[in-house]
Formats: sequence, structure tokens, C-alpha cells
Amino acid sequence: MMEKLKNKVKTLKYKGYFGSVEFSEEDNLLFGEILGINGLVNYEGKTMQELTDSFHEAVEDYLAFCSDHGWKPQKSFSGAFNVRIAPDTHRDIANLAAEAGISINAFVKRALAEAVKHPWVERGSLVTGYSAEQAEPAMLMEPEGPRYGTRDTFQLTLPQKDVAFAKDLAKRMGWELHK
Repeated sequence: MMEKLKNKVKTLKYKGYFGSVEFSEEDNLLFGEILGINGLVNYEGKTMQELTDSFHEAVEDYLAFCSDHGWKPQKSFSGAFNVRIAPDTHRDIANLAAEAGISINAFVKRALAEAVKHPWVERGSLVTGYSAEQAEPAMLMEPEGPRYGTRDTFQLTLPQKDVAFAKDLAKRMGWELHK
């Protein structure tokens, strides 16, 4: 039954909320939870219709609970959003995706997944990467204030492909990386 489920229904949608669809072979039961909210709101049913009805009821209960407590209900995320970028960037992404043999969508999904896995790059770590269009060699950026050699920090900018190596080197040298 799970194979049929995977090919047909992956999520439920009601009032802007999304819910997962899972199957417990052991219990011979469909179940799921409201996605994209802080908290666990789950539902179950023996058939898809029961599961759908239970999901709708769970959403209604969640909204009533929030209302009763004066809380603003959170919304699920659909997994789709629009991003406006410069035409040159769009072209560069299309070219890089073509070189990799993947779609632009797959390329962007991969890049975003990588950014989420390594949020320290986005939060001003001492070790950062630069894009392919910035073809400079690795360089030291002197901090404002005291010079290198003190316990103060410096910033190293290098190609993204070398960031993992730089982190490993810093660890081996006993240097601290600050996020």
C-alpha cells in the first residue's frame, strides 16, 4: 500500500496548511502531521477519506487552539517561492546548471540545501567562500584595528571549494573559527 501512496498522494492541503501522508504497515493505519508549524499536530485514519477528514479537523483544532490562546497561527510552507535576480545571475545559473547536466531548479535546490547545511558561511564566519564570478586568489583581509598576530581576528576569503579544507586546516592549527 505504501508504494501506491508514494506514487499518488504525498501531502494534503487545507486552508493553506500542508500535512504529511504516511502509512504504518504494523498498525495498518494512515497517519500524518501538519507541516511547517512549531508544534506537533497529528491525525490518522484507516482510509484516505478518513485521513483527509482527520487532517481537516486537526487544522480546525489548531486554529481554534491558537484563537483561544491569542496566538497568531503559523502557516505551512508550500516549498515554492519566487526569487527575483539580475538577468546576468540568471544566465550564470543557467550556464552552471547546463555544465552540471541538471535543470536550473535542481541547481538552485542544491545551492540552497548547501547554504542551509552550512549557515556559518552566511553569518560572517572568518572563513567564507566567493562565487565563481569572483576569480581572485585566496587573500587575507586585514581587520580594522589591531594587526594580525594578536588575539584579534582576520577574514580569509577563498573559493567555495576550498572552504572545507580551510576549516580542517584551522582545526589542525588550533585556530578558532567564529560564526
